[in-house]
Amino acid sequence: MIKRFFFIIVIIITLIFALIYFIKKDKTIEIGFVGGLSGKYSNLGHTTLNGLILAFEDIDYTINGKKIRIDIKDDMQNKKLAKNIINSFIEKKLNLIVGNTTSTMTKISLLEIPKNSNIFLFSPTASSGEFSKKDDNFFRTQVALSKENFDKLSNYFLKNKILNLYAIYDEKNSNYANNYMNDFEKSFLSKGGKTFVKRIKIKKDFRLIADEIKSDDSIDGLFIVANSLDSSRLIQYLKIKDIEKTIFVSAWAKGAEFLEDGGKAVNNTIFLDSFDENSKNPRYLKFVNDYKQKFKIEPTIFSAQGYETGKIIIEILKKDDNLENFKKTLLEIKKFKSLQGFITFDQFGDIHREQNLTIVKDNRFVKIK
Repeated sequence: MIKRFFFIIVIIITLIFALIYFIKKDKTIEIGFVGGLSGKYSNLGHTTLNGLILAFEDIDYTINGKKIRIDIKDDMQNKKLAKNIINSFIEKKLNLIVGNTTSTMTKISLLEIPKNSNIFLFSPTASSGEFSKKDDNFFRTQVALSKENFDKLSNYFLKNKILNLYAIYDEKNSNYANNYMNDFEKSFLSKGGKTFVKRIKIKKDFRLIADEIKSDDSIDGLFIVANSLDSSRLIQYLKIKDIEKTIFVSAWAKGAEFLEDGGKAVNNTIFLDSFDENSKNPRYLKFVNDYKQKFKIEPTIFSAQGYETGKIIIEILKKDDNLENFKKTLLEIKKFKSLQGFITFDQFGDIHREQNLTIVKDNRFVKIK
């Protein structure tokens, strides 16, 4: 009789704890984050994550009485690891995953997410045009690469008689780099420009690149598609070797780290992107102040887009905190406030932002008018 009594008590206690667990679980919204947080790509991952974290700190990680939890993972720009992380999120039944931070890793993740499922990948930074115009489980606050987005840059080169471009790119993010170079080249050719003199992979030893540039007098411009660390150090090396060419660098490298690592050597470097570091929008100025106070560094375009992604998620969850309805709710709202204007999503989860040319002057980014 006593044994039966204790057995019943144990069952009741177990049921109570199980009930408490499921009640707590029901009051928690879990979101995954995956990006490169270690190695030479870590600056992109960390600045994006910082922006996302700041957005959720604004609401104390609470929406509609429910706590927000972000499960943070580092893909280390490793395809196998990225695949395993996404599958672990799927096993945990996370419906919303923020990431990846590079296009190459994003492609790996998308291949793992079942089509027509209620699992959604939301990247603040992946820009490959390969993901565009597809009715799938992918959204982004980064503008997709396209031929048209490079028209301002093409016109600038032609106006300044820069026709023979030597391209240097990082093959580790090949989805982005190849897409970037191909779309620019299409735009440049359509405006009367020429194909690249050569495309070469960036190496640790910059001597080969410097020697090739010096040996070809026709080269009048360099086109670099790489991260901030590699880009700034390559430019420093070329300047030491007395190579003075017009240099364009992809937005992947744009940020305080590029200026700090490059110093005076990176002055006159040109960028094309949708971010204005000198914006006077009150939302942007508050974001910059809050970001600097918390992280003690200047925000980048990726910090801003991480923050905007967080704010968009928050607005959607305030309307419907069931993440299985995330895509439906996003497309119903469509238009969201950004730090420098508004973001409007099309039916495929893509956005448009105006592209601007920027040049480095006195170690600052200045818009070319």
